[in-house]
Amino acid sequence: MHDSRFRLTTCIAALCLVLAGLVVCSCSTTRPLQADGLPGQESLVGGGLMIDWEAPEDGTAYLVEKETGKIIETRSLEQGESYSFSASSPLQAREFEQMLGISFSQARFLLYFEPTGQTP
Repeated sequence: MHDSRFRLTTCIAALCLVLAGLVVCSCSTTRPLQADGLPGQESLVGGGLMIDWEAPEDGTAYLVEKETGKIIETRSLEQGESYSFSASSPLQAREFEQMLGISFSQARFLLYFEPTGQTP
């Protein structure tokens, strides 16, 4: 009886170690992330009310509003594919104000890009 309890305890301990190792390995990235889970400044590739940017390699683009920290859009891009964003009409301005909860004139749109294999 004592021997089977020892084996069970050993198996449970080994399983816990394996699971802990998997969690630690799956959480690592090659680039550090900010506390909010967004890419850092080194991944900033554009910004403004009109963005037209071409991906240098496969990856993910993140359009973020800086003041609120809200992600407006994420989009997978292939190498050479363009990312375009434009907010120029009064209707778009009102929609963004409702979504963001701030005046459109205060909004600061930033575009980040993380190559495949380095996404948060």
